[in-house]
Amino acid sequence: MENLESETISFFQLLLKKRNDLIYSLPKDRVFITPSLLRLRFGENYDPNIITRWQKAGRIIKIRNGLYRTVDFDIRSEVDRFTVSNNLYEPSYVSLHSALHYYGLIPEHVYETTAISTRKTKSFEIDDRRYSFRHVKTDLFFGYEVVPWREHSYCIARPEKALIDLAYLESDFSDPAWIEGMRFDHFGLKEDIDWTQMFLYAHQINSETLFKRIALLLEIHDL
Repeated sequence: MENLESETISFFQLLLKKRNDLIYSLPKDRVFITPSLLRLRFGENYDPNIITRWQKAGRIIKIRNGLYRTVDFDIRSEVDRFTVSNNLYEPSYVSLHSALHYYGLIPEHVYETTAISTRKTKSFEIDDRRYSFRHVKTDLFFGYEVVPWREHSYCIARPEKALIDLAYLESDFSDPAWIEGMRFDHFGLKEDIDWTQMFLYAHQINSETLFKRIALLLEIHDL
């Protein structure tokens, strides 16, 4: 009798598991999973324990509280980290040193993913990698593009805006020695930067300090 009851309980537990697997299928159209996404997707059927079960089953990895990524999306390149950065702190776009290195405008490899956000300045340490976000006002949050990547996408500043962001936010940009130490690629500045677009961005921001820093960069590189 006890064996029958035990088998009956096991049978219903198996049915319940299969039912949950059908209802709570891992979203295949998303790399990053949040509780709010699941609540929206599953509605009144949402089970808050599903995230814990997926973690234990090795199907998702916790990035921070409230943000997880599927194990199918492994971090293989710098661009993969751009996707992580965008989802880690929204809204944001990759810029500053990371974007300038991406475009070949500075030679140094950046062991930190740098980005711009309208939220407060903040940084995260995840898997021995630092993700930093610099705050700008909403009206300065422009000049980026959405790039398709591995069936998903990431947001990154255009070359001109990455340079503008650095000149605007980095006080050392007023120091000629610091600019020389950045080792900007002269050919890249001359050929790859659209200086008409650069000055349009600068006028949109309308900062006297920014104009002086850009002028100093042009003088040092004889552009």
